[in-house]
Amino acid sequence: MKLSFAFSVSFLVSCMLLGSANADELVRIAPEEVGLSAQRLARFSSAMDKGVTAGDFPGATAAIARNGKIAFFETYGQRDPDTNAPMQEDSIFRIASMTKAVTGVAVMILYEEGHFRLTDPVSHFIPAFKNMEVVAEDSKETARKGKDTAVDYDEKWLKENWDTLTEEQQAQVIASYYKKGAAPEKAKTVPANRPITIRDLLRHTAGMYSNPPGIWEPGYDLGQMIDSLASKPLRTHPGNEFEYGLSMDVLARLVEVVSGQPFDVFIKTRIFDPLGMVDTDFWVPPDKASRLVAMPGDGPSDGKSKGGALAATYLEPPIILMGGTGLVSTTMDYLRFCQMLLNNGELSGARILGRKAVELMSQDHMSDVASREVGKKMAGEFKFGLTFGVKDKPGNTGALGSAGTYYWGGAYGTSFWIDPEENLIGVFMVNGIKDEKGRGHMPYSEMLEHFTYQALVD
Repeated sequence: MKLSFAFSVSFLVSCMLLGSANADELVRIAPEEVGLSAQRLARFSSAMDKGVTAGDFPGATAAIARNGKIAFFETYGQRDPDTNAPMQEDSIFRIASMTKAVTGVAVMILYEEGHFRLTDPVSHFIPAFKNMEVVAEDSKETARKGKDTAVDYDEKWLKENWDTLTEEQQAQVIASYYKKGAAPEKAKTVPANRPITIRDLLRHTAGMYSNPPGIWEPGYDLGQMIDSLASKPLRTHPGNEFEYGLSMDVLARLVEVVSGQPFDVFIKTRIFDPLGMVDTDFWVPPDKASRLVAMPGDGPSDGKSKGGALAATYLEPPIILMGGTGLVSTTMDYLRFCQMLLNNGELSGARILGRKAVELMSQDHMSDVASREVGKKMAGEFKFGLTFGVKDKPGNTGALGSAGTYYWGGAYGTSFWIDPEENLIGVFMVNGIKDEKGRGHMPYSEMLEHFTYQALVD
């Protein structure tokens, strides 16, 4: 069942907590007041209701703001199907890779303060990244030839028995690691052609594997995990390819080293508190646990029964605070974060970044990157800024929108976009969409953006 975007009790309470300074920011108005058709937006509402009825997802929320006003805010379905708890505007979602944008802003705060240049080697601050090695091309060729016969091996056994394997067996092991996107520790390597820069990390061109094995041991903190990551060979030379992976986690450690604060403390004091993001954190405390959106495998999210592994993770502080994933947030909290960026770094008197820093983040930084394999999976020319994807001209992408819009999403289905040309932002929150292959419609994570643009009538 859909709930209208009329003022809720939770929103009124939030307004009182945030104070009168926010009175003119993100208030709710009719869509027509900012050039949107309510009748046309109802197409999105219908699509969501159908998705819930079909069992594609249990529930979701969606919000659109234009010219600094909320023109659309709806909830759909259930927060927890096991308890029949309805979705609420203040429901708390796992936002996965939407954490990356927060980390990017944290890095840019320190950059603006003059602690480093984006072209500085990260090894100036994290010495473990000095003298990096890259897997040699002949090892990669061996891996490519053997990938169809790749098998899994026990890592501990391999370390103890590597020299007893034949060359053919070693090639199969290397191939199995490449098939999983992981760096083989015994592969032949060559020195990296240049250091990894902070900018490389922000745009995912550091050359790291997406998920190298053995980088975490029980008891490791973020610093130890990142030092372990630095001991692994790179997949490519820095700056050569876009490789979506652990770059943002290295940047979280950079924030800790430069600021002298734990990563969660820095982003809370420098981003969340000033913006009034009262429900965004790495875990959900007991007094808010009932608002955590259930995922498949979760038990009741009442703070007592932790259910599956995901619920246990988010109902207690994590062992390692990652920069690339791990945050939870609400639709309103993340909408405030996006509005700050659309406002060139400021919201309701809280200045987080300067205008030029936001402009730099939202520009394409891929012009000197030779390989953009991810672009083959996306329409048009792949463009990427500093933690954001950047939209090309609509005529090149074949989708409604504006050139220069920047965006990203999370693994559990969440997404956001920020359109400076139309002074428009959107946030879609959902946890747990079933496989959409063969369903004959656009992905749910794209629907809010599509139906918003078709509703522009001014």
